[in-house]
Amino acid sequence: MYIDTHAHLTDAAFDGDRQQLIGRLAESGVGKIIEISCDPRDFAASSELAEKNPGIYLAFGIHPEFAESYTESDIAALEKYLKHEKCVALGEIGLDYHWKPYDREKQLELFRRQLDMAIERDMPVSMHIREAYGDCMEVLEGYNGRLRGVMHCFSGSAETAERCVGLGLYIAFGGALTFKSNKKGPAACAATPLDRLLTETDCPYMAPEPRRGERNDPGSVPVICRKMAEIKGISPEEMERAAEENAERLFGL
Repeated sequence: MYIDTHAHLTDAAFDGDRQQLIGRLAESGVGKIIEISCDPRDFAASSELAEKNPGIYLAFGIHPEFAESYTESDIAALEKYLKHEKCVALGEIGLDYHWKPYDREKQLELFRRQLDMAIERDMPVSMHIREAYGDCMEVLEGYNGRLRGVMHCFSGSAETAERCVGLGLYIAFGGALTFKSNKKGPAACAATPLDRLLTETDCPYMAPEPRRGERNDPGSVPVICRKMAEIKGISPEEMERAAEENAERLFGL
């Protein structure tokens, strides 16, 4: 069974056919999905989606893009939804220095605050790190291995992947791993032990080749899994089993 550990099915891109799409996923072998809700305004809709669909689980967090605008009411909402019976992680959270201008200190403050919340609740975290691996690794290494979680849509180097694994973290790859221009991704995947790899789509974004630029969905996980198997030099079936076991171990699915 394939598992998509990072999807955004409440995105408006799915408004026309959301339930029909979910109903077809079994044909692709996709059995479980973690719906990531990282805007407090979407927490309720994500919860409703998971409540209607047995194979969908939840993660709630406040994305770094809201570091300058989030309120204490948003934190209260996060604390409430983390108690949802289908919530398996806190995320996605992190640091994003791509879009300028950004407030580095506010992003770091929000990141640390949510990491502390995860530790207090013994929950894994799903982390979004973009052009900020230096600060990210400094923060994570300060927790001395107390964190559990995954580096979502990993875009760092092989060396950074090894440092993350050394902290007990998992590494997730999505459609970008198949892009012909992506050189760092395959190297990082090759450097990551099999028991630390996860599959994801980040849909509706990042559709794999040859569908790059189109709407992505969890049905792309088998394509991503095959690319990971090719890089690791193993069969697609072995990669599928490993990714499934890893997701179940980390998220308690």
